[in-house]
Amino acid sequence: MADKIVTALDRLGRATRAHRQAVATGTGLTPLQVELLRVLADGEPPEPRIGLLAAELDVRQPTVTDALQALGRKGLISQHAAPHDGRQRHVRLTGSGTAVAAELAAADDILSECVAGLPEREQATALRVLLDLIGSLVDGGVLTVARICPTCTYYRDEGRVPYCALLQADLDPPSLRVNCPDHEPRDRAAG
Repeated sequence: MADKIVTALDRLGRATRAHRQAVATGTGLTPLQVELLRVLADGEPPEPRIGLLAAELDVRQPTVTDALQALGRKGLISQHAAPHDGRQRHVRLTGSGTAVAAELAAADDILSECVAGLPEREQATALRVLLDLIGSLVDGGVLTVARICPTCTYYRDEGRVPYCALLQADLDPPSLRVNCPDHEPRDRAAG
């Protein structure tokens, strides 16, 4: 059963990548450039610095630097010295970059519609299962950045409704976060 689930996840990932690549190709972008635009359009976190963007996308800093330079030549991003440290560069979307990011996000509408077609209970179950899988990948060292509830120090789930100690609120499935700005990674050794 586990192998079948992994195969199904692989096919979903492949379909998502192929769909996004088709959209990216239509806009003259590489997959990494698309991901950078998406991350920047989502806003913080991460702070829009080159090193943090590289960690977010799990690639090396020179790779992100090259992709950002290409996006800059296309007029989709601008780079400025960080206010607290002039040696660091902050990256921002330009108006054109924001428009392209919105076009790319709209391309995911077909994927969202497929998920929205599932009964709400199944969507909730799928979200919980996927977040738990992502958490396991973080615990296993496969993923380095995942600002999701199950990997947060404030998250509690002792066999009841998940709870956020920071927000002091129950986390019903629609409240679970997949990119939390308040995320504090829990100690992986503590589990």
